[in-house]
Amino acid sequence: MRLRFATYNMLDLTLSANSVQEADRQRRVVETIRAIDPDVIAVQEVKCAPGRVDRLVAELGERTGLTSVVRQVDGRDVHAVAVGDNTVHVALLWRDGLIPLPASFRAFSPAVHHHGGWRGVGYGSLVRVAFQMGGRPLMFASYHAPAFGRHRRIDQAEVALAAVTGPNAAVLVGSDFNSVGAARVGGESYDRDPYTGQPWWPDLVHQCREVTHPGTSHRADRRPAEVWEAGGLHDVAAAVRAPWVATTGHWPSCPYSVRGIRRRIDMIHATRTVLQAVRGVAVVDNEVSRAASDHLPVVAEVDLRALPMAQGAVAGR
Repeated sequence: MRLRFATYNMLDLTLSANSVQEADRQRRVVETIRAIDPDVIAVQEVKCAPGRVDRLVAELGERTGLTSVVRQVDGRDVHAVAVGDNTVHVALLWRDGLIPLPASFRAFSPAVHHHGGWRGVGYGSLVRVAFQMGGRPLMFASYHAPAFGRHRRIDQAEVALAAVTGPNAAVLVGSDFNSVGAARVGGESYDRDPYTGQPWWPDLVHQCREVTHPGTSHRADRRPAEVWEAGGLHDVAAAVRAPWVATTGHWPSCPYSVRGIRRRIDMIHATRTVLQAVRGVAVVDNEVSRAASDHLPVVAEVDLRALPMAQGAVAGR
């Protein structure tokens, strides 16, 4: 039995566009998700006021043939969403027939809403939920790492790690990781450094380790990814030695794109329990997906029959 898990940053998806051009772009986002036909998908950049996020994710589910509803022990229905701190949020959606384990659902949000305004920048939210699959609980999460603040990104990587992992846990996390990966294949970095050798420009202050004396020696800050690799969440594409494919760098107005910088910052991570069951990872790179968002989706295929049997509590704190 195969499971298809995807992650997708949808570029400020509102489903209520203010122009024909934007409405057409958002239609392509929905078309891309439907073409992926995921069993479970982690999405980022659901854009709306916090009070509307449940309705917006429910509408996305209707348009893609998926659901995000978790029936709680007390009978309440909640949506698998986590509010972000820049009016963009994360969610998990899944196909009909999958039944979430109610106790597994949890949202982690740094959002601060004050007098109708927002404080803070950089998103940084995570939602998780598990399903009984392959004879054991399998946890899924959607994570959007902070866009700004190198040290904040490292700290939140630790928090996110603690939120989903545990002894012998089976976990898949889809994310806009907002930094370069740290996985190594054959002694070499799976992701080349996209910044070293590039002319310095101000945006690199939140992407590089050396910022006090900009020059040709600046290098990507891989520390958030190092936290996950050391803590037991591993980059699936690197682990299965999939061909390296950028997930950003194709969008015409992106400041990285105009400088010719192509990065792979959309990732699927998994615990070792799941890695042995992964049968492939691919970036959805086609005409429609390139016109839909500044990020390309990533899809992993998992053979549920290869998951080791396990009993016990669901992972995460």
